[in-house]
Amino acid sequence: MRRIAGDVGMTRIAAVALLLALCAAPSVAVGPVVQERSLANGATLLVSEQRTLPIVTVMAILDAGSRRDPADLPGLANLTAESLTEGAGGRTANEIAAAIEFIGGSLSASAGVDYTTLTLTVLRKDLDTVLELFSKVLLDPAFPDEEVARAADATLAALRSAEDDPTDIANKAFSRAFYGSHPYAHPVEGDAESVKRIRRADVERFYRAHYGAGRAAVVVVGDVATAEIAESLATALRGWTAREVEPLHAAVIGAAEAQRLDIDRPVTQASIVLGHGGIARSNPDYETLQVMNYVLGGGGFSSRLMEKIRNQAGLVYGVSSYFSGGELPGSFRIMMQTKNESVGRAIELARAELRGVRDDGITEAELEDAKRYLTGSFPLGLDSNGKIATFIAQSWFFGLGLDAAEQYLRKIEAVTLEDVARVAREHLQPDTLLTVVVADLAQVGATDPGPPPK
Repeated sequence: MRRIAGDVGMTRIAAVALLLALCAAPSVAVGPVVQERSLANGATLLVSEQRTLPIVTVMAILDAGSRRDPADLPGLANLTAESLTEGAGGRTANEIAAAIEFIGGSLSASAGVDYTTLTLTVLRKDLDTVLELFSKVLLDPAFPDEEVARAADATLAALRSAEDDPTDIANKAFSRAFYGSHPYAHPVEGDAESVKRIRRADVERFYRAHYGAGRAAVVVVGDVATAEIAESLATALRGWTAREVEPLHAAVIGAAEAQRLDIDRPVTQASIVLGHGGIARSNPDYETLQVMNYVLGGGGFSSRLMEKIRNQAGLVYGVSSYFSGGELPGSFRIMMQTKNESVGRAIELARAELRGVRDDGITEAELEDAKRYLTGSFPLGLDSNGKIATFIAQSWFFGLGLDAAEQYLRKIEAVTLEDVARVAREHLQPDTLLTVVVADLAQVGATDPGPPPK
């Protein structure tokens, strides 16, 4: 992610925010109130007026994530986002940075799997000054050759660094094996070979194809009036046109079967990822699965995996599980690290806990603890303009509705033991796990009772 921020100015924003927050009464709203409008070019405008602090966040969200990468150029969406702020509207990268730093704001572009965002945060009094700059970066990026090359070099350096991280290696190997030719198969940053092949023309072509207003939204959160900011954005984004978006052809993930992939590395701690198919974010079972997974491996020291494999067996420092899913179905994964010699036992215990939740369910006490935590911690995800903007943007992109916060809490509260038992039977597959082990295989092979590699 490329971020431009002024250190002095951001300190000023933080100081103002802290002072006023200390004086403000706590909010009692369940979720942000969102007003929706349509811009003339077809883009959606979503505004949440938050008047406590004189700060405004403006976020554009576009269907330009890494799932849109050409098959032969993984990493193109990421490199396009990284280059977005590096010159636009006749201004150089340094001039854009200087303008943002002068008023103490921040401007960043970031690509994810499903979408790309461009985010501006400033004090309210400076919004009109930099809104035009925001629009130039979004509508008229220059993509200078030298800046695209610099972004590519930075990405390559990050990829080289990740080659020494066994957990990163295991997760990438899992994604490749699980997704195959699916758009979710490759990491957002791509791989070293593809990044080396990307040129400015590729970046410009990707931008033209995926940065139109046709499937995009602008989210505004902060000290603004909806009618006023709608008028300002209509003017600032007057040159933004809708473009036809090609449908996404996602490969069908094949039927699950147990598989083991071993990757040899000279490490003392093995990294293990095991899992199977998951769900899309819009799946109606999403909230129930969050409750179930909190008990299984998402609840930190409260989870069954942590209790069994760390506290009782003493095999790992930490173990966790999660369901990942965007607009398309994702995966379920368990991640842990253990000594090379205890790989087999750790996998065996993880599989046993999966079976236990699937076959026997959870207890009433575990259910209530999970619901209490998930509902109690939820407001922490909405405690800043940036977090609120991200939540609104994701809710819009995944089609969750403007009342997504209220729906989430209501659904969590409504989960029953019977609901958890049903989703566990339907969504947990302990006998068809894809297991990836990054370890010193000479040490693993000596004592590992786990299934043989395929």
